[in-house]
Parts: sequence; C-alpha cells; structure tokens
Amino acid sequence: MSEHPSPPNPRDEGLLDEGRFLRLRSCPNARELGGYDTPQGRTAYHRFLRAGGTRALTSEDLQRLRQWGVTRVMDLRSVGESPRVTCRLSNQDWVAWENVPFYDYDLSAPTMAPVHPSDNYLVTGYLHMLSSATSIRRILAFFAASRPTDCILFHCAAGIDRTGVVAMLLLGLVGVARRQVIADYAYSFGSVAEVESLVSGATGTPPARISSMLRIRLDTIATVYDTVIHEHGTFRAFLTSCGVDEPTLDGVTAHLIG
Repeated sequence: MSEHPSPPNPRDEGLLDEGRFLRLRSCPNARELGGYDTPQGRTAYHRFLRAGGTRALTSEDLQRLRQWGVTRVMDLRSVGESPRVTCRLSNQDWVAWENVPFYDYDLSAPTMAPVHPSDNYLVTGYLHMLSSATSIRRILAFFAASRPTDCILFHCAAGIDRTGVVAMLLLGLVGVARRQVIADYAYSFGSVAEVESLVSGATGTPPARISSMLRIRLDTIATVYDTVIHEHGTFRAFLTSCGVDEPTLDGVTAHLIG
C-alpha cells in the first residue's frame, strides 16, 4: 500500500495525522477520504470527512471543523438515538444538517454481544444496511447537492459501522482499490502499520501483535465488499439498483474526485 500523500491545502497544516486522522480531542475517529487513487484521479481533501459521535464536541474542535471547511453534516443515527439533540453540529449556523437513519442501533455499542470468530452478526447487519434503498438514495442525494466548496461530515455513534459502510459506498463508487477500501474501514480498529500489514500481506508486523478484533473486522468488510461485487459487478451498479439516478451518482463522484 502506498504512503498517504500529504494534502496540499494550507488549511491542512497541523490538523492532519497519519492515516488521514484529524487532530480532534472531542470527536473520535474523524478522518479524511481524500488522497485515494482512482481511475479518474485522486480523491480530494476537504470534500468528505467521516467521524464518530459529535455530542461532546468542544468549541475548539468545532472551530477546527469549520476551519477544515465542514459546511454539511449527515447524521446516520436512528431516531431513537435523538440525533438532533446529541449532535452539536445540528445547531451551528454554518452547517446544513440532515438526519437519515441508516440502521436501528449502534452495532458497536457496549450492550452488543462481543464479536467472536464464529459470529457473523456484523456481516448480517451491514448487508441489512445495504438493503435500505430509500436511505441510500436520501444520503447520496444530500451528498450530490453539495457545492464544490462544501466539506461533508458524515457520522454515526462511533464512526465505525454505519459510517464505515457509507465510506465503503463512496470509495467503491469512484473505483478506489479493494484493499484501500478495506483499509479505510479497518483504521478504526488498528494502527496504520497493523492494518497495512494485514491488508497488503506484509510480514513486518508479528501476527501475534495483531488483535483478533482487527482480523474479524477485516474479514467482515471484505465479505460485504465482495458480496456487492459478486452480486452487482460494481458499486455504481449496486447504487443504481437502489434507485440512485445517474445525475446523483455523477454529482457524488464529481464532489469526491474534485
């Protein structure tokens, strides 16, 4: 896997860590979708930002997000999670905020059963998300309606499951390589070195130091990715089967590629 390129925009200086993570103290798992190679060019920075819960965002981190260019927010949580009340970005006058529930609950919540090698509930849950055609259409329509200067932040409770599936759809749509789509998801569960060691097949990281959780999560997203490709051939074809029209797909692609 190639090194992550440094984003060229002056706004980036001092805010981006290895693995595209933003330096935010009060918003977990916030990272860029910029810098991935595609057949049409590299994905642009300051277009899509994935993140975890935003309830505890400090004023300082709110300003960092504003500095990053965030102007639109898609909250993927269910109505039962009280998204408008628990997302600090929902009441900012510089943000266009929308909630489209993508799943009924947080698969990574502490109340969920532990993940075991024989337990496929994550795959089942992710495939259930992908059956939510109405939600997928609404989410992509929100993305496609963005201006070139907009940075869209999309998030759920932890920035792992629902957010991870949407990130897979975006990166898959523009043709980011399978191993990089899988790695983008897996950065939520291991260091950049650990993830790249497993995804690329490198032997630099001793297997004993790779957590079982990371291995299970890699298998999960790989299974879901491969299921989409097996059934539809491409992510664009999958999204078309969900009823997403060509202008919307073109709009999302143009926004991500830049």
